[in-house]
Amino acid sequence: MTVFTETYRGSVAAWECDQYGHMNVQFYVGRISDAAASTMLAAGMGQSALTERGLGIVAVNQNIDYVQELRAGALIRMESAIKSIEGRKVVFHHRLFDAETGALAMQADVLGLCFDLKARKTTPFPDDLAQGFARLLMDGTESQKPHQIVPQALPELEDGCLAGYRGPVNAWECDRMGHMNVQFYLGRAAEAVNHVFAALDLGATRLREDGLALRPHLHHLVFRREMREAAIGRVISGIRKVSPDRLTISHRLLNAETGEVSAQVESEVSLMRAADGEAVPLPDDALLRAEQLAAGFAGPETIKPQAGPKAPALVQPEMLITSRSMVDRWECDRNGIMATRFYMARFSDAVGNLVAGLGLNPMELHARDVGFAALDYRIVIEQPLRLGQAHSVCSGVLEIRDKTWRFCHLLLDSRTQAVIARAEVVSTTFDLKARKSISIPDDLRAAIAKRLIALPGAEAAAQ
Repeated sequence: MTVFTETYRGSVAAWECDQYGHMNVQFYVGRISDAAASTMLAAGMGQSALTERGLGIVAVNQNIDYVQELRAGALIRMESAIKSIEGRKVVFHHRLFDAETGALAMQADVLGLCFDLKARKTTPFPDDLAQGFARLLMDGTESQKPHQIVPQALPELEDGCLAGYRGPVNAWECDRMGHMNVQFYLGRAAEAVNHVFAALDLGATRLREDGLALRPHLHHLVFRREMREAAIGRVISGIRKVSPDRLTISHRLLNAETGEVSAQVESEVSLMRAADGEAVPLPDDALLRAEQLAAGFAGPETIKPQAGPKAPALVQPEMLITSRSMVDRWECDRNGIMATRFYMARFSDAVGNLVAGLGLNPMELHARDVGFAALDYRIVIEQPLRLGQAHSVCSGVLEIRDKTWRFCHLLLDSRTQAVIARAEVVSTTFDLKARKSISIPDDLRAAIAKRLIALPGAEAAAQ
């Protein structure tokens, strides 16, 4: 029985690839860092335990063997164990695989030292933490042949759901509110979609060979609990609904340490020709497998639709221009199509300009320990954005309630003014000190009301 445990699952972004067309070495090291956090959790020392003791683990030496290249879009998984533990030293052993083929892509030994964060010096591991690592010790029979090919691991099933993502929240993924920004929630769900399609034998290799790409149509996110820096998240995904040309996929982002659901996401995704965006039906073999997985789905109920006025079909006079941008190369996948995460990034950035357009000063709000936090995001993507495509975002207020307010964004092609994507958002007013929602203060309520969209008959947007 192996002591190795899965410590990372994700994919290779196009912008992580160098001039040789494969993942650059710096991003292998990043995956090793991410895997270390899950290894520590498997040893019984999650971030909360380390923080309480004022301890950390610092890497002082890494020996890495690169075995097989990983190209843009490749699905990857890491598994880890402990090679040795003694005094203040621990040696991690990580193995990175192509999740589609099971081929070993990299293996690494990393020497880490227990570190006293207050004294800023190394210290011996406490006995219970050392014992936790000891439970993951390799016994010498675990093969480390550098060119070993490991049989592809069957996707983990949990309530009829597959393992779709695993990794920690990095400091640079957290926003001014001190928690993981909404774009990275959507990014993790998008990574999980890739792993679901791989389970249908529609992974990166087949899509590349057939000239196909995934096309997202809808993402509906409900945020349950904050994910803060160093928290380890895992996504489990299941197929809720199958049609010949589209899948509805349900995701849950869990805090791996507490088991709490941080967010639930519903995604509608289809296939398209990468070159021109033309819709393509699901192949028969993939459709059959999808139906089998959907039959075993036992996940949560679908997310309830937002109540209240819908986003307008066209820009309204009360709406503000809140963003102007262009799709850059590092935001695209291997086909030159903007990655799903960046739709949310555009909308997230637009919120700051919407707040400023309401006449509110974010610094003054922060001094009052007042902020805003999204509870519910519904994003409809009408067509993909491609490399170099200029676009803008217009935003306005749909509704004001006691503790929450609803606003919307329209993402427009700057040349044609056609709607590329639209979003409807429920946001709460947030006490930054107490970390809980509060009633909207009167001065904020008056400012928000100035941009309330006047839609006759609460005009509904096209679905």
